[in-house]
Amino acid sequence: MVINPSEARDRRWSTSDARDLAPLNAFKAVVSAEIAEMSVESRLQDSFRASWTRYGLGPIDLNFLECDAQKTSRSIEMAKRDQRPFFELLYARKGRIQVSHCDEISEIPSGAFVLLSDQKPYSLEFPDGSVCLTAHMPEDWLRQWVPDPNRLVGKPLGLGVPWSLPLQGLLTAFADAGLETAPLPRFVLADQFGAMCALVANVKLPEKHNSELATRIKSFILEYYPNPTLTPATIAGHLGISTRHLHRVLATFNESYSGLLLETRLNKAAQLLATPSQAIVSISDIAWSVGFVDQSHFARLFKSAFNTTPSQYRSSLRQP
Repeated sequence: MVINPSEARDRRWSTSDARDLAPLNAFKAVVSAEIAEMSVESRLQDSFRASWTRYGLGPIDLNFLECDAQKTSRSIEMAKRDQRPFFELLYARKGRIQVSHCDEISEIPSGAFVLLSDQKPYSLEFPDGSVCLTAHMPEDWLRQWVPDPNRLVGKPLGLGVPWSLPLQGLLTAFADAGLETAPLPRFVLADQFGAMCALVANVKLPEKHNSELATRIKSFILEYYPNPTLTPATIAGHLGISTRHLHRVLATFNESYSGLLLETRLNKAAQLLATPSQAIVSISDIAWSVGFVDQSHFARLFKSAFNTTPSQYRSSLRQP
């Protein structure tokens, strides 16, 4: 299987893999190296058991942790050693979490979320053990979806919020089914995750997201414009959005799918007609190569755009 950059971050580990360290120390070493530096305490010591699975999901890491009763803490000194700011979104799938963070002291029940800032100290206690699904998110990425995440840290999220159910379901599906055979590209799944975070946080979708999505739509057109059967539904399905949303995003920037596709095909045709090495290629073949199946239709559109026919355009470029 070809490994893309996100899949290269995938990893599984459990305390049964520990060889040179006691289970608790091994768990502390793994989470500190792979998630964020922290201290871990447990009365179970050598009988402590834990497992960890990570999936790379575009710019974020999903960490699925299952562990015995323990207490985790992150000091001011640990936070200062991190050069890039990250946030952690924890979903308590099973077991409550007692949180002390940013002047907030709260208990996160099963089924709820809590947001942590790795730039600030915190203490988490899992008195009953835990199955915890977390997302390790760069601050700049999270702010695309939640413009002011610091106002949410340390507080229970998702309680009584209908939008929390889809986010719970998405994380649970990731944890249970894995991402090795996911039908959508991981960057699409990352966008879906980010959008659900915005819903749970009750914030409006930032304009920046629309801009980035429009860029992806244009990039897809630029790559696949030669395909005469390319449709908005094809691109929308690839990006994991509805066709209606695709048109709405482009309309935000006074653009349309048909206009972008036509402009791309005509510009590419003009480039080919102006290329000396393509001089022996017929105009009909050039039209076909950029996605037009009807040469006469291509000629009419080309003349409308460039105020000259394809053959006249090619001839004019050969004149001294």
